[in-house]
Amino acid sequence: MLLIAVITTTLAGSGCIDNKDTSAPEQSMKLHIAGSTTVLPIAEECARVYMEAHPGSQIYVSGGGSSHGIKSVADGTVNIGDASRDLKDSEKESYPDLVTHAIAKDGVAVIVHPDNEISDLTIAQLQGIYTGETTNWADVGGEDAEIMVVSREEGSGTRDCFESAVLKAIGKEVTDYAIIQDSNGKVRMTVAGNDKAIGFLSLGYVDSDVKAVGFDGTPPTIENVRSGEYAISRTLLMITDGEPDADEQAFLDFVLSEEGQAIVSEVHFIPVSE
Repeated sequence: MLLIAVITTTLAGSGCIDNKDTSAPEQSMKLHIAGSTTVLPIAEECARVYMEAHPGSQIYVSGGGSSHGIKSVADGTVNIGDASRDLKDSEKESYPDLVTHAIAKDGVAVIVHPDNEISDLTIAQLQGIYTGETTNWADVGGEDAEIMVVSREEGSGTRDCFESAVLKAIGKEVTDYAIIQDSNGKVRMTVAGNDKAIGFLSLGYVDSDVKAVGFDGTPPTIENVRSGEYAISRTLLMITDGEPDADEQAFLDFVLSEEGQAIVSEVHFIPVSE
């Protein structure tokens, strides 16, 4: 059985990827991919299926966050970086050769514990909660209990999307009292384990352990993200340093193929073609 190897974020210190080979791809290939934990399920499943179809190929996939993926592909420690946000102006200036490839669409869902009676929050209510000005669920129509705010770390593409949609308009940032988690999975686990918690994560990570709440009256569904009605959404990217070489292009072509985009749907994201 072929086994996908998951490389930890210490990959960045393990040496640089060989120079690009622009010749035709071999039957087998070796790629390192790292970055956004939102893109991680897509990259892992596409890598697994690709390796099954191309015996001998080795595609190593890890997380680490969008900023890690962007820096790692820029400094040559991975072939493809994953990001769930656009490149920042500072990154474009520092890494002018990076090329982005849109591979899926996603929404960022606000989540609470399933026992929480709240089912919808306005942008003003979310702003109050995440800036620390609103600290009790009773102030937004819930029970009399202190709110536990959970957020992603600085540099997270998921956090960038949330802040752009919710906090940018008022020029404020996430409260210093928020519990910071470094992956979508950890945010979900934290909220699932505390009935007073609130968090945000990729729509693809929502399951029965948590409850996704509406944003200004619109529930976070694939249909509402696709139509543009749900405002907290973004495009998911794979990034190469310059134009992709033969192996990188072969994998990107697979991700964007009918089979690859079906995998995008299977892991609860939205095909970029839609």
